[in-house]
Amino acid sequence: MAIKSKARHDLTLRSIKREIAAGRDVAFWLDKAYTHLDNGLLTEDDIAEVETLAQAYYDAVDGAPDEEG
Repeated sequence: MAIKSKARHDLTLRSIKREIAAGRDVAFWLDKAYTHLDNGLLTEDDIAEVETLAQAYYDAVDGAPDEEG
């Protein structure tokens, strides 16, 4: 069970957003965010923020030129 405190919520959300923004294992952190939603630590609004960051990352990856040529 997740510890439901404002500080824990803020730290968790900030950490997940930082990792996704940096492009580090985005799928893992997105899954982790959904786990925290299921546990009640994060809210639907928090998930919307995380999904927006993940979508921006994936859009950037899709738009990046291929190195193969």
